[in-house]
Amino acid sequence: MKYYAAVVNESEIEASCLQPPKCILASYHYFKKKTELIKSCLEKGYDVFIDSGAFSAENSGKTIGIDDYCRYIIDTKVATYAGLDVIGDAKKTMENVEYMKSKYNLNPIPTFHLGGDIDDLRNVLHYPYIALGGMVFSSGLERYLDEVWNIILKESPKIRIHGFGCTNIELMERYPWYSVDSSSFKGCKRFGRQQILWNGFEFTTMKEDEYIEHLKKLGYDIENMDNKQKWFIYDYYSVQSYKLYGEHLKEVNKIKDFSYLTAQHKMF
Repeated sequence: MKYYAAVVNESEIEASCLQPPKCILASYHYFKKKTELIKSCLEKGYDVFIDSGAFSAENSGKTIGIDDYCRYIIDTKVATYAGLDVIGDAKKTMENVEYMKSKYNLNPIPTFHLGGDIDDLRNVLHYPYIALGGMVFSSGLERYLDEVWNIILKESPKIRIHGFGCTNIELMERYPWYSVDSSSFKGCKRFGRQQILWNGFEFTTMKEDEYIEHLKKLGYDIENMDNKQKWFIYDYYSVQSYKLYGEHLKEVNKIKDFSYLTAQHKMF
């Protein structure tokens, strides 16, 4: 499973890409004026996934011009990018995907937003790579995702699936994702707690003071760092947990039996 660190600035990019695999998800909403930075990342061999940032833009009362977005994709020459989705409007979302394909000869990854009509999911299953969105602030996802994956595995089992904002450990383990992303590696500097690998491939959550003590034992002189330096170490160390776990699940999923997902479900 490929893990993309959802970054918003150059420091987070650097912290996320000090060690391989060097995969980042950058939102057009945050990086539209930083074309050269994205080009630099690609030149360094980073695996860059561009998200349109429609969710962030909507929350800030802004809109994203589809032609501007398409020209940005072409200018940066990024290979992996999402279509410009319209939150709550699957029809318009797919119209945008088709527009990007027909006018600009692009191949965007379409997104199915959880909670949508199941026909909207079936309408994108012919694509080789799709994304599932709407998981960041949702609860009670497992039953819904079981049915979504039931359909995917029965009707298009070879399709690659990306999970936007999906680093809930139980959900990562339960489904055969091709890739996921999230900003969870920034938990300590944002919320004062951090989830990290502990005791092999188990996760534990530490409060910031516990996390500092843990990093000190690893040789980091955290107490003599300013906030910028400290947050960089937070990001660098915690992102490794998600990278390692993604690589672990990639190997596990090669032999895992997911037949429990193809049993009959009756949610839709």
